[in-house]
Amino acid sequence: MTKPLPANFDGAREPLVIIIDDEDQDDFAELIRDQGVEAVSLKPDDLEPELLNRATTLVLDQYLDTWPGRDQHGLPLALSVPDGLALSAVLRSHVEGIRSDTQSRPAPVAIMLRTGELDRLGVGLPKAAREYLLARQYNLEWVFNKGEEPLPNMPSPARRVAAVARATSTLPANWGPGSQDPGLHWLALPDVAWAEDARWQIEQCRPPQHVVAERTAGLAWLRWFLQRILPFPTFLLDRTHLAVTLGLDMASIEDVLSSESPLAVRLDELRYGGPLGEFLGERWWRAGLSHLVEQLLEANPENGSDHIQAIAAAAAASHGRPLKAIKVEDPVVGVKADYSSLSVPLSAASAVRLQPDDWPPYADDAWAARDVLTGEYVDPELLALVVSTDRWRIHQDDSGAPNEGQYSPPIHEETLPTKAIRPEGGTCQR
Repeated sequence: MTKPLPANFDGAREPLVIIIDDEDQDDFAELIRDQGVEAVSLKPDDLEPELLNRATTLVLDQYLDTWPGRDQHGLPLALSVPDGLALSAVLRSHVEGIRSDTQSRPAPVAIMLRTGELDRLGVGLPKAAREYLLARQYNLEWVFNKGEEPLPNMPSPARRVAAVARATSTLPANWGPGSQDPGLHWLALPDVAWAEDARWQIEQCRPPQHVVAERTAGLAWLRWFLQRILPFPTFLLDRTHLAVTLGLDMASIEDVLSSESPLAVRLDELRYGGPLGEFLGERWWRAGLSHLVEQLLEANPENGSDHIQAIAAAAAASHGRPLKAIKVEDPVVGVKADYSSLSVPLSAASAVRLQPDDWPPYADDAWAARDVLTGEYVDPELLALVVSTDRWRIHQDDSGAPNEGQYSPPIHEETLPTKAIRPEGGTCQR
């Protein structure tokens, strides 16, 4: 068990992480404390109500094989807690009960699972999506893979846990009528020229910012942001979508972000800096990027008629040295069968739209190249995701006509993926 909390810990809404595991997790707790967030590691039998009442975040192991207090002979089935998922439900009920005794509503507590056997728990789920899909399925805020190394440009697990603890502790207390958009304040939306566009985009993503947020003391808002915004291209964009927005390849974007050029400075001003800003890697405000593109084109009006090439040339001029532009028209971001993004953009003319399970309708469309959906080695899981109105385009040649021997359905204007669909974005844009 980790050393006791310092005596000056007053139980206020300072972030506190409680790790419950049947194995020693003191080292992981120390890594969280290195992030400036208090953390303790406990065995399941050592958790006391007084400590639970202070928590802002609980991190539970899934397979609790060694638990003496549970494994007593003769314990009724209804009193047995077989694993971390069951324990999360029990503790959720305890937390809400403890807080409701003294407050008008329970203070929010984020509960997350951290397991070394995520492959076992998430069998059958797309690898890039299973953390948030499992969280949504089991009434959790997030699910972590205990043994996996972080991907490039991703923070460490301890840093991510600390970020959730901070985000939970800073959730607004008042979500009722007259609270003046507490969610927007929590997001730290800057007071800039494009703020109204960003506000509109946030509203298009249907945040739970009224009755549901009030009833859950903001926990519904936290889940919406963690599970329905950060994993998808919405009003915040990741590096891949940043590259497409500026018409640049990924190597050029990395060059810009690692520099101190005027373009890098402007992008830094558009980086999302609110809670959980690096939880899944850096994000940028979509509205801010649209505003930047307009300014770049106004400052460099003679860059040709091709819109993407013009944006890339204007970005290079701001950067102060050459950058490599995307070579496809109407670039869109492709998605693999495991829901991860392709680093090289596709052309909307040679791609079809996908409808992955649980993909928000307000997020940008997911896409797949037509040429990976034909032939002997086509991935049936990816093929199954193609939206029904785009299926006839899988066998379409570059002229727009179906290949010989392929069925050609009646063509209706509303089924064509034209620029009216805005391949670069979904409904969450302006």
